[in-house]
Amino acid sequence: MRTIGAELGVEGMALYRYYKTRDQLLDAVVDRIVDELAADPQVLRTAEHGWRDYLTRLAYGVRRYALAHPHAFPLVTTRPAEAPWVNPPLRSLAWIEAMLDTLAQEGFDDDQVLFAYRSFNSVLLGYLLLETGALTLEDPQEGDGSFQTGGGADPEPVPGGLSPLRTDEQTEAIAEADTPAELIDPQDDIEAAEYPTIHRLARGLAEPRVDEEFDRAITDMLDRIAATLTATDQDHARR
Repeated sequence: MRTIGAELGVEGMALYRYYKTRDQLLDAVVDRIVDELAADPQVLRTAEHGWRDYLTRLAYGVRRYALAHPHAFPLVTTRPAEAPWVNPPLRSLAWIEAMLDTLAQEGFDDDQVLFAYRSFNSVLLGYLLLETGALTLEDPQEGDGSFQTGGGADPEPVPGGLSPLRTDEQTEAIAEADTPAELIDPQDDIEAAEYPTIHRLARGLAEPRVDEEFDRAITDMLDRIAATLTATDQDHARR
């Protein structure tokens, strides 16, 4: 807070008039970055040209805001989410609801919607962390993302920074939950009427599938490599 205050030409304590804690300030940074999707003219709210075009536009929109803020992007991936099933980098409840509902409207069944949602987040997160990480290495700044130098030689985690993976306690709580509200709305502040698709898919959203999704992603990659090799061999045979 002192560093930010110095950048603004005020005492660090002056910031506490607007944010009670540093965590609130960091959360506001995340909200500000993700909200840029709403102002992106190339991102559509509905699948006007089909689901492939919709997801492509959304993916490139997320990439644009990540590359526009490479030093802050790790905050998007590590700040505590509104609920334990909210996965980075698509952190907004409104955008998650729009994505789930749009895919359902395009004829996806619930399992297909959930797979698309998880795959979308997983693929983007991996690529964008690598891409923004490379940018920050080229231009290191104190306080980059979820780490700060603090004037020392080794970076230290920012208080409140979390891994996007669920803890053992969160996984256990998900397994023991009896109702959708316990799974997706532990603080009882997500309105079912405003986010009906999120509520309907609550249990599926909350289920931890990290290992399964990683395995599937690797399998898909290998399948694509195999297909490319086959196509190359066939091309050589024709020659």
